[in-house]
Formats: sequence, C-alpha cells, structure tokens
Amino acid sequence: MHDIPEGVARYDMALIISGLIEQNCFTLAELNNRILMFNYGVTEKKNTPPLIRDSDIKKGCIIMSASEMLCLARYFSLIVGELVPYDSIYWKLYLTLHKIIDLCCTTNIQRDSDVLLNSLVSGHNRLFLVLSKSNLKPKYHLLTHYGRILKKNGPIILTSSIRFEAKHKVLKAIANAIPCRINLGYTLAYKLQLQMVARFLSNLSLDVQDLKLGLGKDVHPFTEFPQDLVDKLPEEFKTDCFSFSWLEYKGIYYRKHILLVLENNLDGLIFGEVVFIFVGKSQIPFFLFDPVYTVGFDNHFHAFEVVIDSSNSINYSKLTGCYVNELYDITPTVPRILGNSKTYATIRYAL
Repeated sequence: MHDIPEGVARYDMALIISGLIEQNCFTLAELNNRILMFNYGVTEKKNTPPLIRDSDIKKGCIIMSASEMLCLARYFSLIVGELVPYDSIYWKLYLTLHKIIDLCCTTNIQRDSDVLLNSLVSGHNRLFLVLSKSNLKPKYHLLTHYGRILKKNGPIILTSSIRFEAKHKVLKAIANAIPCRINLGYTLAYKLQLQMVARFLSNLSLDVQDLKLGLGKDVHPFTEFPQDLVDKLPEEFKTDCFSFSWLEYKGIYYRKHILLVLENNLDGLIFGEVVFIFVGKSQIPFFLFDPVYTVGFDNHFHAFEVVIDSSNSINYSKLTGCYVNELYDITPTVPRILGNSKTYATIRYAL
C-alpha cells in the first residue's frame, strides 16, 4: 500500500501523464473528462479516482488515496490507450508499472514469478531514471526487494496493510466530531471500546449473512427452458427456483450482463456473460453464462479483446452454468467498448 499506490505509482503516473501531454496525445482537460465518464464497473465504483490537478503534474506527484491510485493505474490503459502511439516510451513505463501491480496484487503465483517481478522492477527503475532525469526515490529501492519477499512469503498482497488502515476512516470521523483535543488518543480508544461493546450487546454485524438478494422472480425451468438446458442444471433448480437481477455474495456484487472468468488456458482467459442468476436451498449463487469469444490479449491496452453478441435474443443451447465457488476467479468485470469500436475485458490482477 505505502510502496506502490502511495509511493511509486504517484510519481510514475505524474511523469507518464506529463510526458504524454508533451507528446500531444491528449490534454489534461481531455484526460479528466475521460476519467469522469469512464465505466468503472461494479468492483471499482467506490474507488473512482478524482480529477487530476495541474499542480500535481507540475510537482511530479499525484495525490489521491491508495485505492483511487490503484484504480487509475489499472484502467489508465483503457481510459486513454487509443490516443497513445504504440512506440511511446512513456507508455512502456506505464505498462511495466501495470505488470508490477498485477503481480503484487495476485494471490495466484506461479513458479519463477519472483524472477519475473525482479526483471520488471529492474527495467522499470532504469526507464524511470532515463525519463525523469532525476534520482530514484527510496520507494523505488524498496521495490527491488519484492521478488525476494514474494519467493519467501508468498503473495505480496497478503502482507498489505490497506484493509487494516481502512479503520483510520472511523478514527478520523470521531476525531473530527470531538471539539476537545486534550488527551485525544484516550478519547478515541474509549469511543472505540464503547462501539465494540454496543456491537457485542446488540449482536450487530456478528452474524452477517453471506447472501444479499435483489429483485427476483419465480422461474419454472421445465416450461421456460429447453430440455437440454434443464439437464445441465443442478437438481435444486430443475423444479421451481428464483432468478435474481443482482445479488451480493460474501461482499462481492454480481448482476446480469457482467463478465466472469470461466477458464484459463494456453490461449488466454475464457469469459462468460451472466444471463441468469439462480439461488436455491443451498444459498450458493448459480450462474448461467453465455460464453464470450476471446480474440486475444492486447498488450497496448493490457486487456483482453472480446466479442460479445449484442442481440437481445438468448441462444439457450450455448449456455453453460456453474456455482460461484466453482469459478476460476470470483471477481467480476464489465465489457468496455473503446473508440476503436473494439470491446475489451480486463482483470484486476494477474491470473
């Protein structure tokens, strides 16, 4: 959290944006308009980055929260990628930063991932020295140890403090509401103790339900679906069941027409578009997908180019289904159509 989102990425993104503006790829006003209008999807709507100020670009450091900076770094390629030439040296720096973030945020590490991370960090730091024409900040030196940490400790994201420091928001809200500043630490600790006691006594948030359901309707598979599709359904859905427009399962929001990763093979990721969401007696969501054709991975946009059927009709013979706990990756994404008329799907970390 402190090394990349609140450190390296702040300096990198300022340098990259400044360099691309100097290359006449776009103006700061155009960038801010695209940031404002971009479709961040269901997973990033709370992390939407703020508009970038000209003063931050001139200082060489963009100030925003860690989650906002991660969101900007992840989707910057889709926000302005179509405006940037393929041979831009500043874009090469951005793509290297994006790959480092992907490796640091993933929980699925592979053999020799530490070697790849060390190589990316080495190339990234050399490129930053050339473009910035200044010395490296201490945060850049810390990156050189990430490969060793990954090899010894496992996924780096599991050592992040971002979830723990989310508690700071509660402390700041209490501190701002207290007019007295005498022994503020004792007051904050006392307030938190009172909140915890209230939660214990009221049993609030101690028995949180894994499943939250949205609007739904009763579905009769035998009368509404063809027989070959009914045969693919689990037993609990072959009679009457409920189909929902959206739901939240274990803190992750799902709705119709989002994309989920079904498979990862040598040709890349295989996505599926959610067509139906069922919930039965097991209380585990079951999705019916329309498979999405993956053209391939576009290195310039750091995203997968996909082809989605835009017709409103449903081809039931093509639908496949699985429970949410059977998915290759449970994090949803959304298809995004860029100015080149192509549709792209991106993931939040390396798989």
